[in-house]
Parts: sequence; C-alpha cells; structure tokens
Amino acid sequence: MVDYDFYMDIAISKAWEFQALALPNPSVGALILDSNNSIIALGAHEIFGGCHAELNALKFAFIKLNGVKELEAITDPFEIYDYLIKNHNGCFVDTKIFVTLEPCAHSGKTPSCAVLLSILKPSEVIISHKDINKSASGGIEILKSSGIKIKYGILEDRGKDLLYPFFCIYNKSSFNIFKVAQRLNGSFENGIISSEDSMVYSHKMRSIANHIIISQKTILNDDPKLDSRFVDGKAPNIIVVGRENKLHKNLNIFKADREVKFINNIDDISLCGFNIIEGGALFFDSIKDKADCLLVFLSPNMQQGRNFTSNFSGRIMHSMRIGKDIALWIQKD
Repeated sequence: MVDYDFYMDIAISKAWEFQALALPNPSVGALILDSNNSIIALGAHEIFGGCHAELNALKFAFIKLNGVKELEAITDPFEIYDYLIKNHNGCFVDTKIFVTLEPCAHSGKTPSCAVLLSILKPSEVIISHKDINKSASGGIEILKSSGIKIKYGILEDRGKDLLYPFFCIYNKSSFNIFKVAQRLNGSFENGIISSEDSMVYSHKMRSIANHIIISQKTILNDDPKLDSRFVDGKAPNIIVVGRENKLHKNLNIFKADREVKFINNIDDISLCGFNIIEGGALFFDSIKDKADCLLVFLSPNMQQGRNFTSNFSGRIMHSMRIGKDIALWIQKD
C-alpha cells in the first residue's frame, strides 16, 4: 500500500529548496518509486530555462535503473529528452512518479514533460495541483490518453502554497518578498546574522530578481553592496526610496554595473516581475502593503540590540533548514 501523502510531502519539500529561483516558472518537485516502492530519484525545477522537475528525476532514475553513466554529463533538456526516448527500453513501466504540478503539455524552452511520460509509460503519475496556466495545461489528458493511471489532488493545499509565487506573477505580473534576517531573540543589527548557506540562497534570488527595493536610510547607515557575489551572479537593479542628492557616489550601490533608481514616494513604486525588499522594521511598516510575503532567515543565536517589531499577521506556508538557520516563508493574511 503506497502512502501517497508521504511521498508527495517529500517532493513538495524538495521543490521548496529552490523556491523563487525558477521564476517566472513555478517551483516543482518530482519523486520516482521503483516496482518495490523504493525512492530511486528526487528532482526539482532548479532554474528558469533548466530541466523541469520530472526530467531531472527521470534522468536520475534512468541512471540508477540502468547503471548508465554517460547520461550524467548531459545537461541540455532537449538532449536528455531525446536520450530517454531512444534508450528507455521500457525501464519505467513499473515506476510511479509523484509530481507537485500537472506535467506541462507544451514545448518551449524545455520539452513537454507530459508527452515524454506518455512515451515512457510509468504505471502511475500522482499529482498534487493542476496547472492553471492555459498555455501549459493539458498534461493530465495526454497521460490519460496514453493509458497511464492518474491520481491528483494529493496534498493539494500544500501544493497550492508551493505555487504561490507563480500565482502572483501569473495573476498580477509581480511577486514581491520582504526579506528579513534576525537572531533568535529578534535582534537584527550589529554584523552578519545569517549563515553562509542562507546568504548563498539569498544571492541566488538576487541574481534573478528584477529589483531590490531599499530605503535611503539603510544605505546611509550600512552602505550595503546588494550584489550576488556569493554565486558570481549579476548585480540586481536597485530602487531606493529617498532622495538621490543625499547619497555620495562612492557608496557601494553605485559601484556595480546596474541601474539605480530613486523614488520619493512609496506609493509611486510600480513593480513587475520578481522583486526583493530589504530593510529594517520602520521600512517594513511603510512598505509592507507592497509585499506578497515575508522570507525570514532565523539564526539560532542571540545578541543584544533592537528587535524587528511591527504590526503584522500572517501564516507560515513553509519552513526549512538552510545551513544553521531556519527559513520561514510567511504569507500575509
């Protein structure tokens, strides 16, 4: 007897490890069981334009089932797709595939996962949430027409939370997070707070963000670099809430190759795409209506200093360990 919730929970948690990094595409996780219901592969959609979760998992599963190492070196989604079609030899017919989102029906930057699965013919595909994107939906019908058993709606609420950033992009053309780093007692000043793993994750997000929004006060007090140096990524464009004439051109934000834009009134900010808002509690109070959610990196340390306090009500969509820290994705009520 297969515990569908148990395995779907693993796939969802895997996808959260790469949350927002594939935007404007959704974060997706996939897990594959062999004929003995043992996990043989776990994958996620890690970056925009890269392999979808199903393709990553199928690649890992093929290598494990067949002991073929040559596939490891192939990274192009279409090359992996073609390799699996030519060489699968029925090795997936007794497998079950869990995926957090309905496999895509269309081919674009990556090939259609639904079409590939219809050719590989696993015994069952288990889905958490249907795709709302009309250009990509239809995967369930393709799978059903090929005779594959389908089960969907498994941990659907958790699957919906996973898709929240994508839904924001899809419905209103932007997803905006307010990022907070604080210690166990709520203090957020005086030196580095987060572990290196948390900073790497933050810098990955910065490297794909449309903008970082920050207050003039934070720049004057901290002179942050606001770059993506931990991942050798591009420096994101900056929106500063405040007056340009109060900032010296030798500050770090002006040293990188990027656009720095100044806006006096928060209400005048018009955002599209993926944006990260950073700053202290006072800035949060002034701009929280622009944020879709909070991303809080909580360090297991304590230090004297001011606490990050505000009037805010939300719910935790997901919590995960990153290095020594805990990351909390919090949707505002």
